[in-house]
Amino acid sequence: VQFVFYIDDEISKSAPEISSDYSLDTTKSHCTNDAMIYWNDVTKRAEVENLSDSKTKCYLYFKQIYKEGILNGAIPDLGNGKLIPITISDNEKPSDVNYEGSTPGGKVRKADITKDWYSYEQKRWANAVILKDGEVDHYTPGEEIPENAIESYFVWIPRYSYVLQDKEETFDGYSGTTSLGNFSDVQNVYEAMKQTNQEGNKATNHGFEIEFGSKDKGISATLLSKGSSIVHSAFEAFDSNGFWVGKFETGYNQNSDGSVMPSSPNSWSVGDAQQNTIDSTKVIIKPSVYSWRAIQVANAFYTSYDYKRELESHMMKNTEWGAVVYLTNSKYGRCDAENKNCSEVRINNVETYITGSSAKEEPTCGYTGTKEQCNWYETINSLYMDGVYSNNYYNQASKISSTTGNYSGIYDMAGGELEYVMGVMQSSPSNSNPTSGRHKLNNSGFKGLYSCPECDSQTETENKDGLAWPSRKYYDLYDYSTSINEYQKGILGDATKEMGRFYIVSYQKTNETGPVRYINSFNADIAFFVSNGTPWFARGGSCYDGTDAGVFAFFSDYGTLDGNRSFRVVLTP
Repeated sequence: VQFVFYIDDEISKSAPEISSDYSLDTTKSHCTNDAMIYWNDVTKRAEVENLSDSKTKCYLYFKQIYKEGILNGAIPDLGNGKLIPITISDNEKPSDVNYEGSTPGGKVRKADITKDWYSYEQKRWANAVILKDGEVDHYTPGEEIPENAIESYFVWIPRYSYVLQDKEETFDGYSGTTSLGNFSDVQNVYEAMKQTNQEGNKATNHGFEIEFGSKDKGISATLLSKGSSIVHSAFEAFDSNGFWVGKFETGYNQNSDGSVMPSSPNSWSVGDAQQNTIDSTKVIIKPSVYSWRAIQVANAFYTSYDYKRELESHMMKNTEWGAVVYLTNSKYGRCDAENKNCSEVRINNVETYITGSSAKEEPTCGYTGTKEQCNWYETINSLYMDGVYSNNYYNQASKISSTTGNYSGIYDMAGGELEYVMGVMQSSPSNSNPTSGRHKLNNSGFKGLYSCPECDSQTETENKDGLAWPSRKYYDLYDYSTSINEYQKGILGDATKEMGRFYIVSYQKTNETGPVRYINSFNADIAFFVSNGTPWFARGGSCYDGTDAGVFAFFSDYGTLDGNRSFRVVLTP
């Protein structure tokens, strides 16, 4: 075989260096005698198939990979070819999905990385997939990648700095709460918040000011003053130019043969997705599957950790959740070009925990203990079906539940179910090690002292038989607290204390007083900080929480298995 090389349409004596930013242009590259040429993204070498006995000549055209200028070098890292870049169609459904709705979407195609396959300026975040075990990437740019070939979806969060809130109480952590009373409509809550504090309900007023930048070009992380820019804390632990976030809550693969889609819409069970075990082979991160629930934090962590070690996989941290939230609430996510008029991410209101679903209507009240007009949620028993009050992911209308308002965003960050994150309180005022959990009956499964060993008539003080804690970079540690509203103990960037001011409300249910809720000033999302009784963070709210659920929601919990708790995987290649 004779090779002829072109770089940027100029003939060259050799191919680009392996470490260069060039990729093979498969639309122009070709061979004589019907031979076929492919480019191996891992080895950075051309591979030729279908050779004949005749002398074959192959013309290889190389183009520089696309780099969006505003990212300032914080471009998607595809992990030496282990992540496959994709685009997602707005108006075509996957060829192997049996969704029958009237406005289908969601078809996946391999992206051409020499073209603008993403644009954060236009709210199109970079997406990539990992193919199921043993599947070889033989897809060409523009070709559909069938759903059954995909094991997991991820979305790139570029490294960035952001401007700190300039209010004293939000910067330092506003520790007080203001009681607003009982309400039947969330709009009345917003109005009461505004009357109490003109800065209340910030999410409808402005977004976060963000500037992207690589490690070489980013702004210093040194805190200068209120109103200054700092590198978001989520990028510091791994010293990364960004990270990949699971596009959906982690699902549990119920097929024994390794395939990753149900053989029929009703062949999987929502109950079978509850598994308190460590098994990375069962991880799927896909739309329209059942979320993996009822798993202790330690098992969720090591399942995530073992999933793709070569890509530095791990369970999402609280600060990493915060990084997604701030990007979402900016002009690159759900705010307009002036960084104002930010729209809320719509809740996933399906109580059978089907990933990628969205409520058809915005809930107008928080949790009241029952389904009602102001907060409809529903059971759906088919993975590919719209409900009366909800849309399936493959319905274009589901895009209102993504962090961008289009198919390129991240789903299930509002509602679905609360997601445990690696954010935990220290075990006591005098012990800076992380706690295992509340007590013997309700804990994470990690070793360590219990934060409230005397609660619920328990006496044992320590989990001695639990799993070992990972390296410190894999979790966020919080100061000991005895109150669920000590917001000043939050970490900058984790979307807790910077969400102040904070309020207490209850929602009426047929003329009765509803459950008391702590909420923050961003979309009135729920705001329960970690304490000795509930020392683990969970995020996003559940399908039942109505307007209390949202990307800004944070909740304190035990860390133990729960049928309404899931988790999310992050990659930092």
